[in-house]
Amino acid sequence: MPKISNSFFLFSLFAALCGGPSRPAFAAAEQIGIAVVVRNNVSKVEPVTAKIVQGDDITRDEVVQTLADSNAKFVLKDSTNLMLGPNSRLKLDRAVFSGDQNLGEVALKLGVGTFRFVTGNMAKESYKITTPIATMGVRGTTLEFWIKVAENTVVLKDGQSTVCAGGRCVELTKPGDTAVVKANGARIDIELQPSSTFSFACQGMCGMTTFAQAQNSFNTGSLGGGAGGGGGTSAGGGGGLNGISAGGSFSALDQGTGGTANGATGLLLSPGVGGAAAAPVSVSAF
Repeated sequence: MPKISNSFFLFSLFAALCGGPSRPAFAAAEQIGIAVVVRNNVSKVEPVTAKIVQGDDITRDEVVQTLADSNAKFVLKDSTNLMLGPNSRLKLDRAVFSGDQNLGEVALKLGVGTFRFVTGNMAKESYKITTPIATMGVRGTTLEFWIKVAENTVVLKDGQSTVCAGGRCVELTKPGDTAVVKANGARIDIELQPSSTFSFACQGMCGMTTFAQAQNSFNTGSLGGGAGGGGGTSAGGGGGLNGISAGGSFSALDQGTGGTANGATGLLLSPGVGGAAAAPVSVSAF
């Protein structure tokens, strides 16, 4: 066996005492927004598991989910408003903002559930939303989604949008226009409908909130607390941002004050007006 020199031993001991070769420190999670409304059970499940409460930072690369009788509203730095209904899951895949906050990009992966998305201050090509079976371009848009494994509903509330799937695209040009995407084995069909019976259950969350308003509300304490609330159609107590109630829960099929239909799952969207070819059908939700 070769002998170990004294000098090598001393060097090794010195390196160990000094912490060894330098290692890259874990980068601090980058804030991309604020959780302005959190009702009941809302959590980040990747890359770490933790409950989300009102006022928490929303960071890039997080996977967020809501459970039954739960919902949330996030406001991103460019003032994008993102709302999640019960039993919903998404990944904040990428969000990069310059100091201007009007420049950058936002990429979201909707996995399952109901969502409402309102674009912020950046250019339309800055937004990318994906799900397993369709692609979408947004143009100053408010959109609502019901994402299920083999069927996805996209409803235009304001602006315009292009939805593509299975090699075909449909244009949503007026409020109420709806794209319905269905996966049948390897085939993906898309249909344009003039209206939809689906509507995201706002529960007081749908009013537009800027990032500056969200920051100011938490800095000044003007955002009331309370994540409790009643069951069924009751809109329980608690504080709110700009009149948003922080309490309440949902009844499965109530579209009024009580909530939205549950049990939604999977779709693919991505902005680039004109739309790319749809991704392969997948039932995974991250």
